[in-house]
Amino acid sequence: MKDEAGGLVGMPEDMVGVGNINAGMKNRWLAKIPLWQGNVIFFLVLFFLAVSYFVFQINQAQQLFVADARTHARLVAGVIRLHVKGTVISEDIINGVVSRFLANSAEFVQYLDSVEPFTADELEAFAAESGFRGISLVRQGGQTVSVPDGWSAGVPSWDRIPVNKLQYSPGNHLVFFRAPGSGSVSEIVLAIDAKDLENFHQQVGLPQVLSEVKNLGGILYIHPENPSNVLAIADQGNSTDGRPDTTRVTFKHTKQGMAAEVPMTFGRTHLLVGLDAEPLRLNKRRLWRDFFIFSSILAFLGGLLSYLLYRQQSSYINEKQEYNRQLALQREDAALGRSAASIAHEIRNPLNAMAIALQRLALEANELSADHRQLIDVLLDSLKRTDSIIDGLLHYAGLSQSISRVPVVFSSLVRDMVSLYQSRFVKADISLSIELEEGIMVLGDKNLLAQVLENVLRNASEAQPHGGWIMVRLKKTGTSISLVVANPGDIPELKEMDRIFSPYVTLKTRGTGLGLAITKKIVKAHGGTVRAAVTPENLFELTINLPLIDR
Repeated sequence: MKDEAGGLVGMPEDMVGVGNINAGMKNRWLAKIPLWQGNVIFFLVLFFLAVSYFVFQINQAQQLFVADARTHARLVAGVIRLHVKGTVISEDIINGVVSRFLANSAEFVQYLDSVEPFTADELEAFAAESGFRGISLVRQGGQTVSVPDGWSAGVPSWDRIPVNKLQYSPGNHLVFFRAPGSGSVSEIVLAIDAKDLENFHQQVGLPQVLSEVKNLGGILYIHPENPSNVLAIADQGNSTDGRPDTTRVTFKHTKQGMAAEVPMTFGRTHLLVGLDAEPLRLNKRRLWRDFFIFSSILAFLGGLLSYLLYRQQSSYINEKQEYNRQLALQREDAALGRSAASIAHEIRNPLNAMAIALQRLALEANELSADHRQLIDVLLDSLKRTDSIIDGLLHYAGLSQSISRVPVVFSSLVRDMVSLYQSRFVKADISLSIELEEGIMVLGDKNLLAQVLENVLRNASEAQPHGGWIMVRLKKTGTSISLVVANPGDIPELKEMDRIFSPYVTLKTRGTGLGLAITKKIVKAHGGTVRAAVTPENLFELTINLPLIDR
């Protein structure tokens, strides 16, 4: 809340200060993160979100498939149960019809036997005419008439056959029916061929039902634990009701492809229903393919953008560092110029006075001995050398000023400077080897470039006080020119190579240490480079590179 003056109302000033400090610290912390690193972090977060989304999609697809598999399994269970119930009802009806038929046939046989007892031949003819596989009459006296002979081989004893109930003998393909007798017959056993009933059982039994259910779409296999136990499925009651165990859906690889296996329980019968899971596998494969394509594009774009940002930021940082370095050099040169001018002014005045006094002393003091005059000459020489050092310092400090840039035929300038020093080389017993590529031009100050050549040639000459040789080679190297000056003699140590271009560093007893420093500064002012090295042949080699211009 603010008052009319725009100030915060109801908030202590120290809390406002703390908030500003926290905001400032946060901004500074954010400013410390390079832009390309922030871009990498952003794409990593985006990649993590993409991975999370695709994993969620895959899990969601699997959950939907599992739910569909459970629904499908319940449907299969219902179909199996309906088939089995229909089978059981049909079997009950057929068994009832067969039982009534055999019961009526038993009463009819007893009736005929009561009218006139059957002989064995008559009973066998009646059995053949009526389609019975066998008939056995047990009379009250224990006499048994059984036709045809041997039909009851392998049949259980009569007392083990239930009364008024069908009994199957799969080994003999027979159906038995035992009925109580009346009158002279105590009991009667009838047997008919069971092949038709067995065929019926095969057509409506569980294996056939499962085979038909497997033809439904989306079902790969149904593996029953006990295929023959049809009654167990039909009579299991309402406790399980043929429901699948939907908590146990497992995925397996089969010859037909991936399957989702769901267990079912029908009373004492257990089934394993394999549902086609290939759509899920293909969907997962498509999702992962899309994920890898998306991830590859995301990684490529993230990497490319981060690389471009890194290049841009690195270029900006390098430019900023170069600008700061140039600014520091300019400040240093300006300070050096002011210091050099002040030092030269303060030192040259007493030096000039000393030089004038010594010269006057040498001219007017006739009584001086030869030793005294020699001492005066030494002092004058020292004053001249000190004055030259001051001139070099002023020249070095003044090189920071802008220089004129005009086309210069550098090859001709090199030849002129070599000719200028030719007499000095001959006097010092130094031979010269020169290789110049003609027509090489650079843009710069001719006088300063001539000073560079003079410093280099003088340095090579002074490094060989007892004679030697100098090799000068000038050629084009792409968009620049390369001037190489090599010589033997007094060669700096490797550890001194980085220091020889610094001011006041010299290996000579009478050197000022400004020659190579001025050379480097002039070359750098012309946009070039200079470097020193010791070759494997133990030669000191100085290489100067300058930008080349066309004619």
